[in-house]
Amino acid sequence: MNLYTRCLHCGTTFRVTTQQLQASSGQVRCGQCKQVFDAFATLTAQEPQPAAPERQTPSPTQSELPPAAPPVEKSAPTQIPVRPKERPPAVSAARPDPAASLYEWEFRMPVAPRRTGLWVSLSLLLLALLALQGAYAFRTELMVLVPQSRMYYERVCEWLGCTVGLPRLSRYLHIEASDLKAPDPARPGELELLVAVRNRAPVEQDYPAFELTLTNSQEQTIARRVFLPAEYLQWTEAADGLKAGAELPIRLFLDTGELRAANYRLYMFYP
Repeated sequence: MNLYTRCLHCGTTFRVTTQQLQASSGQVRCGQCKQVFDAFATLTAQEPQPAAPERQTPSPTQSELPPAAPPVEKSAPTQIPVRPKERPPAVSAARPDPAASLYEWEFRMPVAPRRTGLWVSLSLLLLALLALQGAYAFRTELMVLVPQSRMYYERVCEWLGCTVGLPRLSRYLHIEASDLKAPDPARPGELELLVAVRNRAPVEQDYPAFELTLTNSQEQTIARRVFLPAEYLQWTEAADGLKAGAELPIRLFLDTGELRAANYRLYMFYP
């Protein structure tokens, strides 16, 4: 549906669309007088009609002139007076067609002032915040790729009052050897677990947790337990973390009671 609006300053009429009005909240710039006006104030769906030209007064013809007076016999002949033709009244200039300006002038939306400097500053600030967030979220990967970056993380955390934990890369932890046995055959419920874990990562890692699952002869689970570093490190002289390429020996004594385990499974992970 076509909509029409009229400039409040010069009276020029424009055809508009709802998309144009919604984009600028009705504030438009007249292409004739360059003034900004509210298009909603004169908005209408009725197409402007061209103004009807004023009717011209027809000039009197010869037939409309009064008849000439009959000749009068006088001693001296005289000319018969003839009424001169009246000049037609001046025709006033036709009023301009309000719909003619729909195609004569270009409809222009008001141009908002540019704020390039403000947008550039905000963009740079957002990029800096995004970079900091990425550096924190991927700190483990960064410390693995660039081991020297750990000292910078520690300095920043010292200033902010936080701590930097060791990397936790479970895919670099490998169980080199393990064994579950009963040292005393007279007491089959008392078992000894021996595990050797190696850190194959190029950086020092945090100590992992591991899950021990006991199964019977049909490979059915009869018991399961998770051991945290604090539970198995008390039997081992450990440093702050598992050094790169180092091997961690784990030795635990278990009391399984009446359970008779035929086999076991180990799984290393970070909680």
